[in-house]
Amino acid sequence: MRGVMLFITGLLSLAGIGLYVLLADRAADAGDEQSVELRAYTHRVGTFYGPAPGASGVRVTIRELELPLFAGANAIWGASGRDDQGHLWFGVSVQDEKSARLIEYLPQQDRFVDHGDPVTALETHGLARDGTRQVKIHSKIIQADDGHLYFSSMDEEGESHKTGALPHWGSNLWRYKPRESRWEHVFHAPEGLIAIAGVGRWIYALGYWDHVLYQYDTRTGRVSHIRVGSEGGHVSRNIIADINGHVYVPRLKYYDMPEDAATGSDESHRLLVATLMEYDTKLRVVNTFPLIHYVGDGRPLKYHGITAFSHMADHSIVFVTGTGYLYRIIPANDGPAGVEELGWIHPEGESYTAALFPLDGQEWLLGVGKHRARGKRGGGQYQVVLYNLRQRTSRTVPAQIPDYRYLLLYGSNTRDDRANSYLVGRVDWKTPIVWQLHVE
Repeated sequence: MRGVMLFITGLLSLAGIGLYVLLADRAADAGDEQSVELRAYTHRVGTFYGPAPGASGVRVTIRELELPLFAGANAIWGASGRDDQGHLWFGVSVQDEKSARLIEYLPQQDRFVDHGDPVTALETHGLARDGTRQVKIHSKIIQADDGHLYFSSMDEEGESHKTGALPHWGSNLWRYKPRESRWEHVFHAPEGLIAIAGVGRWIYALGYWDHVLYQYDTRTGRVSHIRVGSEGGHVSRNIIADINGHVYVPRLKYYDMPEDAATGSDESHRLLVATLMEYDTKLRVVNTFPLIHYVGDGRPLKYHGITAFSHMADHSIVFVTGTGYLYRIIPANDGPAGVEELGWIHPEGESYTAALFPLDGQEWLLGVGKHRARGKRGGGQYQVVLYNLRQRTSRTVPAQIPDYRYLLLYGSNTRDDRANSYLVGRVDWKTPIVWQLHVE
């Protein structure tokens, strides 16, 4: 085992609370004219910090919102976000229809507003062809410093992880000005753009297959991309950006093992190594970090990579992998970030946890997931978990989670100004849901 770890280490070595932030040069369309604006840090990262859980006990309440349904509405695959006004945004994906939809929720009025769909937007811009489909808005919805909401839409027709075939209609990165109700097309990509990330100026998007990373500069309009790498059809459901504009993307790669480290079977000659790659704003590798609990049993397609994340008040970011293991990214003012292992988010070990929220921004995290035996894809009932960052301990807390069949729950970071966290997902294989979760 020691020889294997040394081998991995050698490979990796080769691979090369302030609350307000002063912003200048707000947007490219301002030309040479510069504007200066103050945005709260919580607005830039799309979250809210409230009180810590009560010391004498924790009460969890869950309220299901009445999401307006439309033909083909099928699920919300973690596509959530908030704007500076405290309004919530969701991407509702479809089945047997041609286009997902963008929905806004106004918490003070307790109502939803439909803001249209990407196929209609493509038609408006003269970019659609006969049969164009964009069935998913899978990505987070992020407000950048230029005031626009950024998100991606994608198709799935004809894609194959076995052959590497890309979705027939590809994907599109969009920006939407909330108060102007205007869809603006940023760029088209042949890959499926499943995730985006960004804090401030830079927007990043992850495409499959093989983890293709796109970068969009909101000031200049420049689009760049590189290939990070992935294996076996694996696709991370999220990527992460920090306050410095750096982006963190998992890379999966098989390596041939030395003969003395092999155990006899053909598969044992190949070692799957997962690495968190840190890129700067010029898409240069700044740092690499081994992800030891990323692919549990070595089958990359089965695991969902970074399943959820939370931005903390000290500018660090905590994320959880498809096995339920927590890591913390600590950005540096100059140079590579630090990454530390925190351990399992669930007190019993491995879990599928695809929902993670900061509570007070300092010490407490809220997770929602299922404990599972190691290597098992399923699990029991969903549970609410509180994780203490300073003590690195977790516990489950009682919660009346509605008893739906085939329940899937997702969510990262998205909270309103009343300290509600937003869970999204699907029930009964066909119905999207939005839940408001509150801890006190």
